[in-house]
Amino acid sequence: MKTVTVKVRQVSSVLDSDEDEGVAGRYKVIVYDGVPANHVAGVALDVFHSHVAVDCLDDFEFTVLDGKKELVESEDYVAYSGENSGRLVD
Repeated sequence: MKTVTVKVRQVSSVLDSDEDEGVAGRYKVIVYDGVPANHVAGVALDVFHSHVAVDCLDDFEFTVLDGKKELVESEDYVAYSGENSGRLVD
């Protein structure tokens, strides 16, 4: 298992949806063993999005961090294919 952080930063001065209040912050995600290293970022984002509702994605910037290292989602990763390959830490 690998624990990474999904950092959510609000980039809009005014949110398009009141429901997105409080979304910005840091979220710990555990990515299960067996996930290829180049898919960890994609899986972490899938897990995050399957547990945290974001009404307007354009109001935020999403970054996956392994310690201080930024992980980039692989071009060959299929979005929303890995939501069951990890879990959000409470």
